[in-house]
Amino acid sequence: MKQLLLTIIGIFLSIAAFAQNGKITGKIKDSESGNTLLGATVRVKGKNIGTTSGSDGSFSLANVPAGKQTIIATFVGYGSMSKDVNVSEGETTNVDFSLEVSTILGDEIVVSATRRPEKLTQAPASISVITAKDLDQLASFNVGELASKIQGVEFVRTGVNGVGINARGFNNAFNAKVLAMTDGRNSMMAGGSGLAAGIMNTIIKEDVERVEVVLGPNSALYGPNAHNGVVNTISKDPRRYQGTTFAIDAGNQSVLSFRLRHAMKLSDKFAFKVTAEHTQGEDFTFNDSVYVGNGSYYGAVRAVPEIVKTFQFKHQRGEAALYYSVTPKSDIIVSYGASVNSFLAVNNVGRNQIDGWKFSYLQGRYVSPRLFAQLYYTWTNVGDSYGIASYTRDYTNRVNSTIPASTPGLGPIVGKLTPDEAQTFALRYGNKFKEASGRLNSEIQYNNAWDNIGLNMVASLSYQKDSPNTYGTSLADSNVPGTEGSLISVEQVGGAVQLEKTLPAQFKIVGAARVDNHSVFGNLFAPKIAIVKTVKDGSFRLTYGRANAAPIILFQSANVFGIVFGNGNGVNYIPNGANPADPAAVKVTDKLKVEQIGTWEVGYKGTISKKLYIDVNGYYGRTENFLSPAITVGGRALSVGNISIPTQNLLLPGTVTNNALAGAAFSTYFNYGQVDAWGVDLGINYYFTKDISLGVKYSYFNSDITDDNIKNDANRDGYVSTEEKSLNTPKNRVAATLSFQNLLDKKLYVNLSMRAVESFDFYSGSQIGTEAGAGKRGVVTATLANGSKVNYLKNFDYGPLGGFTTFDVSAGYMLTKTFTVGAAMSNIFNTKQREFVGSPLIGRLFSVELKAHVPYKK
Repeated sequence: MKQLLLTIIGIFLSIAAFAQNGKITGKIKDSESGNTLLGATVRVKGKNIGTTSGSDGSFSLANVPAGKQTIIATFVGYGSMSKDVNVSEGETTNVDFSLEVSTILGDEIVVSATRRPEKLTQAPASISVITAKDLDQLASFNVGELASKIQGVEFVRTGVNGVGINARGFNNAFNAKVLAMTDGRNSMMAGGSGLAAGIMNTIIKEDVERVEVVLGPNSALYGPNAHNGVVNTISKDPRRYQGTTFAIDAGNQSVLSFRLRHAMKLSDKFAFKVTAEHTQGEDFTFNDSVYVGNGSYYGAVRAVPEIVKTFQFKHQRGEAALYYSVTPKSDIIVSYGASVNSFLAVNNVGRNQIDGWKFSYLQGRYVSPRLFAQLYYTWTNVGDSYGIASYTRDYTNRVNSTIPASTPGLGPIVGKLTPDEAQTFALRYGNKFKEASGRLNSEIQYNNAWDNIGLNMVASLSYQKDSPNTYGTSLADSNVPGTEGSLISVEQVGGAVQLEKTLPAQFKIVGAARVDNHSVFGNLFAPKIAIVKTVKDGSFRLTYGRANAAPIILFQSANVFGIVFGNGNGVNYIPNGANPADPAAVKVTDKLKVEQIGTWEVGYKGTISKKLYIDVNGYYGRTENFLSPAITVGGRALSVGNISIPTQNLLLPGTVTNNALAGAAFSTYFNYGQVDAWGVDLGINYYFTKDISLGVKYSYFNSDITDDNIKNDANRDGYVSTEEKSLNTPKNRVAATLSFQNLLDKKLYVNLSMRAVESFDFYSGSQIGTEAGAGKRGVVTATLANGSKVNYLKNFDYGPLGGFTTFDVSAGYMLTKTFTVGAAMSNIFNTKQREFVGSPLIGRLFSVELKAHVPYKK
């Protein structure tokens, strides 16, 4: 009876306390369009009271203490807004917010730095944003082109449609150091390569709301291989961005692009969107040199132009998504996307003729203010793609062979073939790819905030299973190329927790930790900690993060064109100088370990005055077990793991004289013992007026890998070669943009841009670009322990990369509320620049775009 009485008294006291509080309701809208904003965050400053807006933009805050309170509204991509209100006991106070899309750097809300919404200037990481305005003013189908203007990002162009990005040095032809995500989904390729989908991604430009780029180690939140950065693409919600958008682009190099997006809110419960794109064009004409002949029955060793089937490229992509609102604040989203692609692509050996390469995904998501869960599957089919260099070599050698095909023994293997027969031989599996790979991912994430004690938490669990199947054509997963062998399977299970605590004097501390179990490399631990001090309209930060880079499946198990092999379980080989018939002469390369990078960063970003925004970041990182690009080994490869490599399939098998092997070589991946790297990224934006601004980005990078130190001997041959101590990136880069907005009655914009890249040498597998060897066949010289020198032959050396300054211009005009027209020209002065190995000189490109948007009106 006593317990019941106390319970009743407690209830009445709670009711009495609640009666002394008030309630706040309202709506949140876009200030320009008037559309309501779903999922905006609303909170009472200093209190553990918050909510998010529903599908109609409305919100309700209950049990708000009476008196003067500050209400703060935020939404991703918009500037935050606060309002002071007087809350009366037992009454409801109405307050509405009209948020503006951010136009001043530092004002917008971002989500990628900590996986929760926060103001950009208070994010504990180096983060940049490609905004909706940037995308609208890009008169091109290729969103990747905007990466050239992002602070700290190394941008390269490999052709008319081919672009690539890297961060913090050590680039290579198979670069997976930056994790690509789309709507929370890992959008890297499934299967053998594990590379970023890039131009083969399924999203179209008109459906991209924003792109957030976070630099530095991010394994603590995003798992292994988010060790140099994360690129997070966020698509448009069909309930906020309704209507039909159609765009057509045309330009030189026969570029023509059609894109369509249609989105509609069907009811309070259902909404959908569909997108489609067809893009075609012709790449710059360029035939790389391929070395054929063997000094005997194939004729003299000589360079011939690669045989390119076509320079035309074509991309067809599209997505469909259905949104179902379980409640006004929670959604179930099902989406599917696919692309089919044909173009020229660079690899470690030469170039690939990508022909009908398909990239697809199916994703289901549950999204609510506190809980996020997703399950998705990604798959890859390479179509009829093949390696151009190996195809050219085999075709040329067989049509020029001096041995009759009828010769017993050698004839069927190396004998002369007719052009049709040579064509069939050169396009056999091994030169031609075959792949049907998939990846399964699942994730659940929970977040909460206790404003009264200044604490935020994000916790997540994730699972990933990679199931590559290349039929022995690019991985060592079959002894007979083109047939299914022993399938490779790699699984990862991980969990992460992040806590953020506000401290006195406008300090906050952020700590995160992640543990992963990798089926190949075991348990991995990645911590991160940051201290942020807010000063007026900016913040100083000090961070330390450690990231793990588990070697991608290609690095573990590659079997590419008989020259590049994976080193996950070691490569068995006969070194030059040894007797191939002697079993005791067989050596095994040191198998790969997980690369671990620990980086200290210090930075400031903020608005110094109403006109000046500064973002500066300095970093120093130490990498243990640094993963190299493909490095040359002098010897004949025998097997990768338990998959044997037939001698006739090797590109450089060498010759045997007096029981001694000579001239054999292959490439594989190694761990260096330790590599230190450091750099600075600086961004300055000055606003002469609200509509005229100048942005300048500068980056510096360096490393002790360039030292002539035996610790940099990756292949353990006792000598540090030039390819083992190459930065593979420019030390200095500068980019600048002068922007004029809202001219001619707010209908015209003009942007002028400049990019300057310092010259640098580059090595990756057989690819080479150096100042010393320009204009002749590439070669890397090593001095062996006995003092003798050996030359490892490479592809043709066209000279160093970079070493150019280019200027771009873009402009656009709003013809009506429905139609806009834009135009762009890159490399105005047609400066001939080679930005990547195995790629053409990049000349002037121009394009025009006509876009129509018809809003949906119910």
